[in-house]
Amino acid sequence: MKKLIFIFIILFSTTAYAWTFGGNYNKYDTNFNKLAMRVYRSGSPYIYTQGAYTYNAIPITTTTSGCKLISVIRQTVGFPKPAYWAIENYKICNGNITEVKDSNITGLPNGIRPIINNIVQEARQYGKASANYYGFRVVGKTQAYNNKVYIYVLYGIELQDILTN
Repeated sequence: MKKLIFIFIILFSTTAYAWTFGGNYNKYDTNFNKLAMRVYRSGSPYIYTQGAYTYNAIPITTTTSGCKLISVIRQTVGFPKPAYWAIENYKICNGNITEVKDSNITGLPNGIRPIINNIVQEARQYGKASANYYGFRVVGKTQAYNNKVYIYVLYGIELQDILTN
């Protein structure tokens, strides 16, 4: 019995280590790539639940070269943000994944709050808005059905924070 428990702990801890500290979650969980390509093809957000995981795949923005930036967020059911979130950020060009970066949601710079407030106001007026702030890109989109503004803050292609206003 002790050997069985020891084996279970070893197997679980290596999986947890890869999941928590390893990064590149898409290597361990194929749902990340599948959902990113689904969102790329459809252009719409997609939510998928499998076991204890809930995946939220979001199209963030399109670059000037026509590539799409998509974030796939995996949350463990029952745990709060950000401790048990895994995020992969995809840059997909012409149907090919050209860049994948993992991200841990971190704090934002102090001076970005006025930029976010301006984006919220512009998105309410025009449906969407974006701005740059010292390497950060702030993208705001309004949902017509609930009149909420969703703000995505990126650094490069890495999603840094999601805000709802």
